Amino acid sequence: MPWIKPVKQTEIKKMKVYDQLEPPVSVFHRLMAHTPDLLTNFTPLQQAVKQVGVGEVLREMIITYVSARNWCDYCTKSHKELLVKLTDEDTADNLVADNLEQFDTKVKAVLTYARKLTVNRNELRLKDIENLMKEGFSEQDIVEINHLIAYTSYTNQLSIGLGL
Repeated sequence: MPWIKPVKQTEIKKMKVYDQLEPPVSVFHRLMAHTPDLLTNFTPLQQAVKQVGVGEVLREMIITYVSARNWCDYCTKSHKELLVKLTDEDTADNLVADNLEQFDTKVKAVLTYARKLTVNRNELRLKDIENLMKEGFSEQDIVEINHLIAYTSYTNQLSIGLGL
């Protein structure tokens, strides 16, 4: 249970942004709804992040992995459930546990970059970007991966800070 009482579903239905949200509106969004302008401006960003070009599976792998590195139980649990539907339980469990051996070099490169950006920013180097390029990621892909990692860390902090 969050530390702040979420806005009621009936109140969110009165907001302009309601049409852009998936009903029933999540507790996360109901907390953000305490400041309707923030929720209204956050929602298009959230939708844009869902459209990154790396594909749904890799996107959910990144979100689950970053959420676990940030110790955001709420986000890790919800995205792990989605990842299991897209892949399997072993894949999701290995991501959460930071066991990357089973993954191919392309996925390992992304997750290594994600770990450094999330946990060990001072270790991030140009060679990490070059490694992503070597694995076939374009500059656009890398910018989107970077954005996805940063966005996930942001939403993790919102969730943790409000008791989710």
